[in-house]
Amino acid sequence: MNMDVALACRNNNIQQPIDLVSAVKELHMLTSEELSKLIRDANNDIIQWTAHDGSSKQINVETLARYLTCHLLAKLLESKRDEQLFRYLLAGLRLLHALCDIAPRNSKLEQVLLEDVKISEQIFDMIFFVILVLSGFRQESGLVLLHSAMLSCSLYLLTAFVSTQWNELALVLLAHPKVDIFVFGAFSAVHRDIQFLQVRLSGQYSNTAEIKGLCQHCEASLQFLQSLCQQRFFRERLVKNKDVCEEGGILLLAYDIMKLPFCEESSSYLMAVVSRLKSKVLSILLHLCEVESVSFLDVAASTSRGLNLAKSTIFQVLELLRTMFRGDLNALSDNTTYPRGLLQLNAMRLTDILSDDSNFRSYITLNFTEVLTTIFLQPHAEFLSSWCSSESEEEEDATLDYDPLSASGWVLGVLTSSDVPESTFNASPVPPTSYAFQRTSLLVKVVANLTCFIPDLCKEEKDLFFSTFLQCLQKELPNLPYGVPNDSRTERVAIITQNLRSLFIHAESLVPGFLNQDDVQLFRLFIAQLEPLITQEFSIARVTEANSPLEESNQLNIYGPQTFSGRGVHESDGDAQNVETNGLVQFRKRKRNIMNHLQISMIEQALQNEPDMQRKSASLQLWAEKISLHGSELSSSQLKNWLNNRKAKLARAAAAKDIRAASSGGDRQGGSGTDPDPDEFFDQGVRYEAGQIVGLRDGEGEEIGKGCVQQARGSWCGTNLDESGLCVVDVTHLKVDKWSNLPHPCDATGTSFAHSEQITGVKRVLWDSSKLVPQPPKSR
Repeated sequence: MNMDVALACRNNNIQQPIDLVSAVKELHMLTSEELSKLIRDANNDIIQWTAHDGSSKQINVETLARYLTCHLLAKLLESKRDEQLFRYLLAGLRLLHALCDIAPRNSKLEQVLLEDVKISEQIFDMIFFVILVLSGFRQESGLVLLHSAMLSCSLYLLTAFVSTQWNELALVLLAHPKVDIFVFGAFSAVHRDIQFLQVRLSGQYSNTAEIKGLCQHCEASLQFLQSLCQQRFFRERLVKNKDVCEEGGILLLAYDIMKLPFCEESSSYLMAVVSRLKSKVLSILLHLCEVESVSFLDVAASTSRGLNLAKSTIFQVLELLRTMFRGDLNALSDNTTYPRGLLQLNAMRLTDILSDDSNFRSYITLNFTEVLTTIFLQPHAEFLSSWCSSESEEEEDATLDYDPLSASGWVLGVLTSSDVPESTFNASPVPPTSYAFQRTSLLVKVVANLTCFIPDLCKEEKDLFFSTFLQCLQKELPNLPYGVPNDSRTERVAIITQNLRSLFIHAESLVPGFLNQDDVQLFRLFIAQLEPLITQEFSIARVTEANSPLEESNQLNIYGPQTFSGRGVHESDGDAQNVETNGLVQFRKRKRNIMNHLQISMIEQALQNEPDMQRKSASLQLWAEKISLHGSELSSSQLKNWLNNRKAKLARAAAAKDIRAASSGGDRQGGSGTDPDPDEFFDQGVRYEAGQIVGLRDGEGEEIGKGCVQQARGSWCGTNLDESGLCVVDVTHLKVDKWSNLPHPCDATGTSFAHSEQITGVKRVLWDSSKLVPQPPKSR
């Protein structure tokens, strides 16, 4: 704090003959409306009132506004920091809030509080110093509620006299020379209140009203910091604050919030508050991870202490997801502001970022893979409902509508509990479809990140994900979640295979709105590499009809010769060379999808008129500002990077198209006997040939049989196969009931497999070519 200001405030406090103490003690009990009426009724701007002792008091309105801040600051410097001082300061803050609330409608107050630069400087200094004092507060006793109320009232005083627009407030704070002190003090003080809350939620405190008040103040203060971190320039400055980021201040706060108990057995209100606190602090971490100029994760991991603290915090996030996915945490159907879904999304978003970061990728692999196996072991019908559906309950991003006057009035005893309105929230509903798709896309992204192997960055992580995944499967858990039978390894592997393939099919439909093609390709690679490993490791025989002529062609290991020896996939030298040069494997360090579909469409349209936009700084800045209005905030450098990546991606796609065209010649049709490429397993729209062996999938992605293509082009029994995308298939092996309904019944096939056999003598059916899986030829 500026010592000149401090000394001036102390001297003014001694020299001023006005009775500011009485003004604070008496006038703070008035509401804004009551104080406004008192000021309007004043003669010559002299406020008059009757004190509790019956004496008559008066003070000039301008004098009160001009010297109140300095008076409070002097009190803080002079007095012993005890309950009496804290109650007096909170009363002064409440009075100052009321005056700032009235100022826009009163020229005298507006001139002093909102326009006088010297007074503004004093208010800033007082707020910063109060917050700094609160950040170093160590006492427990009965001051906890006062502490939390003073902090929230001090923070929101900035919105009262500066601006209620967070972008404007952030810019004003950044221009202040003491902004770094403010940031450190604010995060430290909020952390202190969270520690107080942690003690009360974990202990046997019977004062429910006090705990609720503490919860409200903690949420309000954390929400204030979250709102500032949503502003790009502010979070960029925050990441460079050594005390907050490098020394672990923000991570300590996040760690303690993530450790707060949910208290689901004692209070639905407390459970909802704790959920929102966790969601808000994860939102802060996500915003910091978005900073482009300096990597927050690199800063956090720059010291051994910071790295250990980061891992401890991440562990709490992963434990939360583990609990949620196992179904141990039940949502409260009667509480619309309980954001379990939003909390889960934020936890998954952070896991997605961490799994794509070289500092924490291996930690996520070792500590989250078991959660993934739990998800993929879910019975197929439940898995489809949870992860492959667009249906979901509507989720809300609840923002607390905090009223400092009411909150401080209750703590000071000015208002009773019945006078204070229930906490209200400004809800921003997340559409059910959007929520379900975001949740699914994040699961696919995490698997894709862990599958992506980048030799130049993480040589020691080769095969770590696959080996860890198999180790988790090998564990003989006494009670598998979701009712999975424990006595059948075959069923477990079948469940995983079904779930993975169904998720892949669903993931394809989420491109480009929620997933990019790289993520889907990497997820396909994960399936292609995992299936032969689990087949070989667990010695699984396919559940098929005995003596099927196509049995040998139905093996899961259709991706080439591979072996597993405890660490992962090991190919022969020739095979390894093929894999390393495959375009599907050699992904660079991938950038997260920073633009939504609308933003991408706007840029694609602009590129038609300005194809070399990435070379023009002015255009980059202009379009970065334009598209930021329709989604995530982008800088010109981010847009330039995206355009360069787009150009490289188009070049790679063109090259890949040439390769596919070259490889679609005689070798493939000539029956060389080589195993198919992994990419061919899930290709859509593949052109099939008569006589080709195929697998048949149903609408949920499950393989229900095998057969031979009888006709793939032209017209068949009145059906144009080219236009309809259908093939005529003779089914030779069936896993479902032969009386099952056909997807495309007609006169030539009847309505079921059995009906078709009665008509034609074979199970001849029409099948979508997109739901056929090419099978390798039987080895000779």
